[in-house]
Amino acid sequence: MAQFRDQEFISKVGKNIVRIRNEKKITQEELMDRTGLTLSQVGRIERAEVNTSISMIALIARGLGVEPKEIFDFS
Repeated sequence: MAQFRDQEFISKVGKNIVRIRNEKKITQEELMDRTGLTLSQVGRIERAEVNTSISMIALIARGLGVEPKEIFDFS
């Protein structure tokens, strides 16, 4: 099977992370501290430059204090 990359979906995930982070008034630096990710990793995920793993989404969700499903809620 050829490698699959849904850029639109990846972008929606990144935008939701930014939205949730902003709603909770959490900076990228604070999210970095809460997750152990580097600032550049957080930025690349939010800008949809990388196709991150489910494990990273779970880590980010914990850092944001939300359930992972909220990151995938595009409605």
